[in-house]
Amino acid sequence: MTMMDSVLKSLIGASTLAAMTLGSATMAAAPKPYGATPNEAQLKWADMEMYAFVHFTLNTFTGREWGGGEESPNLFNPTEYDVDQIVSTLAKAGFKGVVLTCKHHDGFCMWPTETTYHSIASSPWKNGQGDVVKDFAEACKKYGIKFGVYLSPWDRNHETYGTPEYVKVYRKQLEELLSKYGDVFIVWHDGASGGDGFYGGKRESRVVDKIKYYDWPTTWKLAKKLAPNAVIFSDVGPDVRWVGNESGFAGYPHWATFTPEGLNGQPPAPGAMDHHKSVSGTQNGKYWIPAEVDVSIRPGWFWHAHENSRVRTPENLMQLYMNSVGRGANLNLNVPPDTRGRIHENDVASLQEFSRLLKQMYSKNFAEGAKVTSSSTEGETAANNVLDRKRQTFWMAKEGDQHPELTLKLPEIRTFDVIRLAEPIQLGQRIVQFTVEVKKDGAWAKWIEGSTVGTRVILQGPEVSTDEIRIIFNKSDAPVALSEVSLWMKPKILSVPTMERSANGKVTLKGNGDTVLRYTTDGSEPTAQSKEYSGPIDLEQGGTVNARAFLKDQASAVVSNTYPMSTQGWKVVKAEDSASSPDFLIDGNERTLWNTHTPQGELAPPQAVEIDMGKEIAVKSIFYTPRQDGIAKGTADKYEVYLSKNGKDWGKPVAQGEFSNIKANPIRQRIDLAQPVKAQYMKFVVTSVVDAKHVTIAELGVVADK
Repeated sequence: MTMMDSVLKSLIGASTLAAMTLGSATMAAAPKPYGATPNEAQLKWADMEMYAFVHFTLNTFTGREWGGGEESPNLFNPTEYDVDQIVSTLAKAGFKGVVLTCKHHDGFCMWPTETTYHSIASSPWKNGQGDVVKDFAEACKKYGIKFGVYLSPWDRNHETYGTPEYVKVYRKQLEELLSKYGDVFIVWHDGASGGDGFYGGKRESRVVDKIKYYDWPTTWKLAKKLAPNAVIFSDVGPDVRWVGNESGFAGYPHWATFTPEGLNGQPPAPGAMDHHKSVSGTQNGKYWIPAEVDVSIRPGWFWHAHENSRVRTPENLMQLYMNSVGRGANLNLNVPPDTRGRIHENDVASLQEFSRLLKQMYSKNFAEGAKVTSSSTEGETAANNVLDRKRQTFWMAKEGDQHPELTLKLPEIRTFDVIRLAEPIQLGQRIVQFTVEVKKDGAWAKWIEGSTVGTRVILQGPEVSTDEIRIIFNKSDAPVALSEVSLWMKPKILSVPTMERSANGKVTLKGNGDTVLRYTTDGSEPTAQSKEYSGPIDLEQGGTVNARAFLKDQASAVVSNTYPMSTQGWKVVKAEDSASSPDFLIDGNERTLWNTHTPQGELAPPQAVEIDMGKEIAVKSIFYTPRQDGIAKGTADKYEVYLSKNGKDWGKPVAQGEFSNIKANPIRQRIDLAQPVKAQYMKFVVTSVVDAKHVTIAELGVVADK
């Protein structure tokens, strides 16, 4: 028996069937479940569909993504803290719960804990009497949504980290969170574990065995004992799995069943997982471990002032919804408060419009009133059960029906472009492939093809007007069972312009159809009176372009991008060139790549790149863009930056540190200097990489002080 087998058996029990509701039929007459099935907590979690992450701690005030553990508690002091504003904004936007980062990797606890001095009790905020966890738990109750806790297993501050004593500390922290603040719906763990820190005031690196050190089975048993109604999340489950990316999508086909696999033949464990199959799950997988899609509304997970213009648009949030909830996963959207202790106005505006669009889509179900017939029906189930959208009532085809059909005759001709289907997942996941047809001019015509259904699938096709649709189930692992068929119309959204910049600093905007594009470069929001785009925008010195599409009385959301200086005229003075041309890292094209993976083998870090910027520049920030091809190998996670006026005298580095979380979230990284430095030459040194022994860089750039 594997670790996963023993954990799930002890947490879930040998069978969960007795606790499940299988429609109106009695257990004796109920259809038989197929394969792995969810427990009661997983069923309730699935019904939530969307909840919100709230990353809020010392990193909010330092500008970092991962704190190093040395940060002073004195830094935590929000100026206009308003937990009601945060939670009510999320509740009104349609999120059914909030997951609070009670402790991130820096070890700073957002509640007064008995386990460390590195907590909110040591901060000046509320004279050390504050308790953010309590505030959020109470606010969630007030606004009618659920509360969840995230507790990082890595602690870069605690003096005992890496020893058996710390595991006791970690469980004590978990016990405090799960016994003092009421019910929680999720206990959230990630896989970040071990490395550099400021452990007990000592700058050093501590490496742990991710599989054995934490003794996760014992920790999960404790969590289940203290919070029996909660699901436990990690990249290996046991109740909910990480989807394997932070880009906002689940795979399709998509399976809630999953067979975890460890690395290099080792047992699977948080932080020691092969995530290749996590995005889509495992057909007929051994366990029911559905996926959560966690993604941030901003490029980073914590609030940063320079990202205020880079908040996801409502259009993008709708796409995230379709690519996560619409594929059977749950969406966990991070919305980080700012240094005031509030959700920034830009985030609020985007969430409000996203909520409006979602409510508009679900305002009219065009399947209502339909007459439903089927090619066959098993037992007491009925075809029209699919109309009430309840998991407990469902239709099931007879076992011998190899290609069952379900037909909806609508009361009149109706126009729609979205179909939503769901299986009664208490019976497992069965459907593998289906086709949706619509009747046109008395004949059936293919409208949409789909694969898996599971918890739910939401598919958009061409807009169609008809009074009859037919679903043909081409392939299923067991007799087809369906609990929902509904039809909707996705709101018409004016798409934002696309934006690209060439190496010479020219920014090009592109729109759709007859839209008029307008833009600003002064940081203001484009209006109908702003300058109309007529050709490439000269942004050789760098800056921010805000753009918007207009069509009659409609306006799109604002798209924004901040660009470094143009690299035209720059020259790579020194860099390894045996694998690829160093010119690729200053060509203005994120799709090209400089690397040190030669035909003869990998050239390991440290690897330095020296660049002549052509003239003296007052450098304020440095940009490093990792490879954008979905492969992490060779991506820098630690760096040093040197600046020089003559390319000879480099002195001490003007910046050094880590690109936290860059493997999971490979976005462009911005290194802000404490003060501008005048220089003509830059040396960028990659001192460490992830997943390889070679170095890759897509682009380097700088922002000048103006």
